[in-house]
Amino acid sequence: MAGKEKKTGVSAGDNSIVVGGNVTGSNIVMGNNNKVSNSTTTVSISVMFDEIHQKLSANQTIQPEDKKEVEADLKEMKAELAKEEPDESFLARRYRNIKKMAPDIAAVALETLKNPLGGVAELITRVAKKVSEEVGAK
Repeated sequence: MAGKEKKTGVSAGDNSIVVGGNVTGSNIVMGNNNKVSNSTTTVSISVMFDEIHQKLSANQTIQPEDKKEVEADLKEMKAELAKEEPDESFLARRYRNIKKMAPDIAAVALETLKNPLGGVAELITRVAKKVSEEVGAK
């Protein structure tokens, strides 16, 4: 042992993962036959809500006082969706209110927010299903 030089660097055994440096935002996958997808394309929720607000503003059939209420509900939905764990029942109540006052805007909101790039698709789909079931039960 006296004549051996010590190796520099990192050594790992079989089935090991060695990470050097910052891997924030990266995927680390170990195993065989894995299929990995890493999409870096995201759409800002603000952009999606801008589209909904434009449709609301352009709609001439909704009364001005109803538009104000729909605007407030949309603003609350946007704030809730920005949270790490949005409250589904809160979103369902806002969506239900919008659907009562402006059904076509509710439909636009649903389709816009269901966009999978928005990152809220699953939650919005569950909210819409819940509201539809409640309407069907009445």
